[in-house]
Amino acid sequence: MTRPQTYPALARALLGHAGPILIAQLASMSTAIVDTLITARVGTVDLAAVGIGAGLYMSVMLACAGVVQGLTPIAAHQVGAKDLTRLPATFQQGLWLCALLAVAGMAILFTPGWMLEANDVAPEVAGRTRAYLGVLALSLPGTLVYRACGGMLNALGRPRALMFLGLANAGSHALLAPVLAFGWFGLPALGAGGCALSVAFNTTLLAACGLVWLTRAPASRPLRLLAHWHGPRWALLREHLRLGVPIGMSTFVEMSSFALIGLLVAGLGAEAVGANRLLGNFAGACYMLPLSISVATLTLVGQAAGAGDRQRVRRVAATGLALGCGLASVVGVVLHLCAAPLVRGSVPEPAVQALALGLVPLIAFYQLFDAAQTLAAQALRGLKITTGPMIGHILSFWGVGLGGGWWLCYHGWPEPLGLAGFWMAAVASSTLASLLFCTMLWLTLRPSARSAT
Repeated sequence: MTRPQTYPALARALLGHAGPILIAQLASMSTAIVDTLITARVGTVDLAAVGIGAGLYMSVMLACAGVVQGLTPIAAHQVGAKDLTRLPATFQQGLWLCALLAVAGMAILFTPGWMLEANDVAPEVAGRTRAYLGVLALSLPGTLVYRACGGMLNALGRPRALMFLGLANAGSHALLAPVLAFGWFGLPALGAGGCALSVAFNTTLLAACGLVWLTRAPASRPLRLLAHWHGPRWALLREHLRLGVPIGMSTFVEMSSFALIGLLVAGLGAEAVGANRLLGNFAGACYMLPLSISVATLTLVGQAAGAGDRQRVRRVAATGLALGCGLASVVGVVLHLCAAPLVRGSVPEPAVQALALGLVPLIAFYQLFDAAQTLAAQALRGLKITTGPMIGHILSFWGVGLGGGWWLCYHGWPEPLGLAGFWMAAVASSTLASLLFCTMLWLTLRPSARSAT
């Protein structure tokens, strides 16, 4: 089959791949939104516990999932090169990596006390956060296995399964979480812990369904991905780690720079933590659109690189950047225009509403730069270039984002800016990262550069 080369055809191919991913990502994001809506009505302490605990969990989970994501460019190159016999070994080693990462990640999530104490979290909030994380940690193995399944489905160009599985998971959580949190039908009211228990149950079920889909679906069944099972193979694991560890570190740096805001502003009070949680939900929902296009870009870049088609690599990367940045800008404008009803419909406390409404314009503004850095970084990963983006993420998101945000929040000039300081620094960090990664991508793909594919 002839692959499309024109920019309109590539845009259609990217949108066709990104659409199911976007729906799956939004469905996944709805879990956090449901938890926020539920715990906001349980009480401010539970809302703060979810704000802090979910931030810590997301930092650990996404770092581990980032390492697993090394599977996608490896498999995409094999698909592009039509070397399908290597896919079972690639997938199986990815699952072994999931098991190792799950053990390490759960150990961190079961012992969050030192992080809470270091940031002066109020005792009542800290206790509720520890209980919430103790249950939520059980969802990590299933989440990582499902991410590995998703990586293989993306590499194969079959993302529609992710849409169906994601929607089913979101619907199940929306039904089960309030039952457990509020204690309906005679069950004990578990509050934030009920939301965590629902997540743990549903992610385990999701992982099982992902494995069944890969082994039973007509498109992937002939690959026999789980047949002739092998133990860990260091040579193959080393390639996963070589690509995945920098991706995982990049993901951890990027997400922790936002997620840990909830921990670092805990001293400002439960209202600031609640407002930050709400802003994080908005930013995360907006991020899903460029993220879905970036995943499609990574896959198509990886397939083109595996086939040795350098011209197609350049065209896919350029099309992905233009498409993702344009759509992200539109989303930012819509968020700004709809800020008031979104905020007031999400949380009932007037103090949280006022604080969040004042900062929504910052969230809307940085969508363009966040999209640019995400798309450029994913295109580089499709070319198996991961170390440079990792360094750029550390400089931008930890240096400018967290370091600069902490200074602006608690010191500032001429006076401390509070929560606004962190989100102002987030805009600056995304802007710097977009400049760095777009420059790296241009230098890699310019006609005079030696092919990295």
